[in-house]
Amino acid sequence: MIVQKELVAIYDYEVPVPEDPFSFRLEIHKCSELFTGSVYRLERFRLRPTFHQRDREDVDPQINDALIYIRDECNDERKLRGESPEPVIVIFNCELQNIFNQLIEYYFIKGGNCIPP
Repeated sequence: MIVQKELVAIYDYEVPVPEDPFSFRLEIHKCSELFTGSVYRLERFRLRPTFHQRDREDVDPQINDALIYIRDECNDERKLRGESPEPVIVIFNCELQNIFNQLIEYYFIKGGNCIPP
């Protein structure tokens, strides 16, 4: 059976750490009366061409890096459920705070809402 879910909100998180900052994306979907969360982590991938490149001066020898959101398997998405988006956000925020031992700074975005725990 095909299941259609409505994407109701997207929240981006940046976790500053000394080595390399982490970036996460929380997507909240609605299916029937249940709201669920999906977590993605921004990763850098090194792209190399698989085709032959001519030895030309205008070809950049540098390797290209691509930033791609991938599913974050470290977060148990079975916990990210609620009757509205707010519980999903609160659960994810608590998980991030427990992992990184940092408080979350909230920013209000024009046209969106920010729900602190």
